Amino acid sequence: MRRLSRIHLASCAAGAAVTLSSAVSTAAPTALGVALTLRPGTVHAGNVVRIRGSARGCQVGNSVFVISRTFPRVHEFAGVPAVLGKVGASSKFRAGTRIPSRRLPGRYSVSVRCGGGNLGISRTLTVVR
Repeated sequence: MRRLSRIHLASCAAGAAVTLSSAVSTAAPTALGVALTLRPGTVHAGNVVRIRGSARGCQVGNSVFVISRTFPRVHEFAGVPAVLGKVGASSKFRAGTRIPSRRLPGRYSVSVRCGGGNLGISRTLTVVR
């Protein structure tokens, strides 16, 4: 029974190490400088919002997914509308989209993913009529 406990403890320790490693790598891009800017921060339905940001930790040329329920369904990530941008040499990206004219007024969360991970930053976009 002792042997089983040691194996179980070793397995738990290995799982904790993997979890800790994942947490460190997920947090690393934020520590290196991740940014997200929406212009304007309050947009009329039917108008364009410009998106800029920094995705340090993402490889140059990778796509970033800027995700929000306020965007049109041109692209999707996990069933949520997304806008795509490319990471440039300075880790910066740009994108833009027209908010659908029938979008209901409200506050919408906007987040960014790159390389399969959430960059740990979000902003609020306010849509008005």
